[in-house]
Amino acid sequence: MPVGTTRFERRGAAPEIPVWIPDNCTQCNYCAIVCPHAVIRPFLMTKKDIETGPEGFLARKAQGGAEVAGLQYSIQVATMDCTGCAVCVESCPDDALYMGPFEDYAEKNLPHYEFAYALPLLDDKVDKNTVKGSQFQQPLLEFHCACAGCGETPYVKLLTQLYGERLVIANASGCSSVWGGTATTHPYSVNKKSGRGPAWGRSLFEDNAEYGFGMLKAQEQRRTRLAAGARKIIDDRTASPELQKLLENWIKHFTNGDKCDLVCDKLLPLLEEESKTNSALQGLQEQNMMFRVQSQWLIGGDGWALDIGAAGLDHVLSSGQNINIMVLDTEMYSNTGGQSSKSTVQGAITKFEPVGREVNKKDIGFQAMQYRNVYVASCAMGADYNQSLKAIREAEAYTGVSIIVCYAPCIDWGIDMKHMMDIQKAAVDSGYWQLYRYDPRMTQQGKNPMMMDAKRIKTKLSKYLNDENRFKRLERENKDRAERLQGGLNDWIQMRHEKALRMSMDDLELLDFLKKRIGEVTSESVLILYGSETGNAAEMAGNVAHEMKRRDVRARVMACDDFDLNDLEKKKKVPNCVAARLRLPRHTGDR
Repeated sequence: MPVGTTRFERRGAAPEIPVWIPDNCTQCNYCAIVCPHAVIRPFLMTKKDIETGPEGFLARKAQGGAEVAGLQYSIQVATMDCTGCAVCVESCPDDALYMGPFEDYAEKNLPHYEFAYALPLLDDKVDKNTVKGSQFQQPLLEFHCACAGCGETPYVKLLTQLYGERLVIANASGCSSVWGGTATTHPYSVNKKSGRGPAWGRSLFEDNAEYGFGMLKAQEQRRTRLAAGARKIIDDRTASPELQKLLENWIKHFTNGDKCDLVCDKLLPLLEEESKTNSALQGLQEQNMMFRVQSQWLIGGDGWALDIGAAGLDHVLSSGQNINIMVLDTEMYSNTGGQSSKSTVQGAITKFEPVGREVNKKDIGFQAMQYRNVYVASCAMGADYNQSLKAIREAEAYTGVSIIVCYAPCIDWGIDMKHMMDIQKAAVDSGYWQLYRYDPRMTQQGKNPMMMDAKRIKTKLSKYLNDENRFKRLERENKDRAERLQGGLNDWIQMRHEKALRMSMDDLELLDFLKKRIGEVTSESVLILYGSETGNAAEMAGNVAHEMKRRDVRARVMACDDFDLNDLEKKKKVPNCVAARLRLPRHTGDR
């Protein structure tokens, strides 16, 4: 099936579409990272480019230092592909977007988007491993048929922006196999410059893990044979000196995706040319698609990962192989109408649980940690964009099994989807959803592998539950039962949070925690607080703590909004690292 064909649908289904106010914009690119359909995008261009643009095209001087010096910045909307969910408007911290009537802006602004899209990509001007920089990368998942405001698609879209040119996806049945594999149009696309994009295949609930694992083993075998063939060419000296050198470099960087790509950009054209007159090279040329490193991912919902496909997934988790898993957790079978899954929490009403679920969800993240050699992350993009991006990067770089569990709000929860990102933040603030990363590589460095990225429960659980009909309905229909079940949910959340918090502490921190619990005075340490959106201030705070520990000074690092101000009077030394230009970063909270 041809790829990237959803761009030709142009459904024009939105009653309202986002409109950009350039003078209010601080160019954070948050609107782009949250957009479920890859409709709103930032573009970099030159002043000369703008001179040839359509009438009324809006752009401003690009902000971001030397890497974008001399360039212009513009936000453009694919007006005919927008679903009108308004997630971008609700997520904009600068009031730089508003929803305008479709009939007033769609036809007028569409040429602006088409002009910007047709310009040469300047994605290599910025670091793609930041929240802002990642959004200048072309999304290779676009204009699909997911619900307006879908909570699943931003994670997969971000994955394609980071690794889409070498991505191989085994997709389980469910919502992601529907919006990811629509007939007769296809939402996965290819990069404009390279012509490469994700390879995608769908299998059933019950065997998707095995399906994707088979893909991995097949490509491993094919690349191993290819490497053997390359070594024979090198040993026999049957290629030109230039090609021989490139083959040696390719073997050297055999498993390094970025470096291997740089070698392949030179190797493959030369191999194609020499193989026309050198029969010894024809075997390599026939397998040229296997030269580049492939990033194998299993993607599916909680119905697949925690229920029907759980046995196969557990087999993959125990395998120790270099494979990645992304679980899009909607806490129900969303695609078939909202039935209960093993990810449904106590007190939630779903189909098959009309009076509220009696037991709590299975925690697949903690299950995976029991193997001790699996990278595990729990993410909620709306709570921390940078944490989600960091988790995807770390998972892909980890040589072994990795699993990322992504909190994905669903319209079947009985919510207004324009608040989808705010709902994720509320879930984390109440402790309902956890943010953490468990990285086995830290153990090899003598560090704790468990990193809590949201260390404090900041709001009452009821504040979160009251905004979702799946919980509020039970309170309306049976208040006593709602209080009992949701009370049980709260107890479970508190227990889970403390368990994760203890896991993330080093021995001295745990000792202080336990002393505080029983009322003993703890020894003095320096607490370093940071406020950061991009991760720069967090990294600086970590470096300061490292230098203090080298000098035998006890130091801890914590985000400002993880710190309880009531404890401030007990601290003697609290340095702050804050990176801010026009506004305080999100992790400073209201402090």
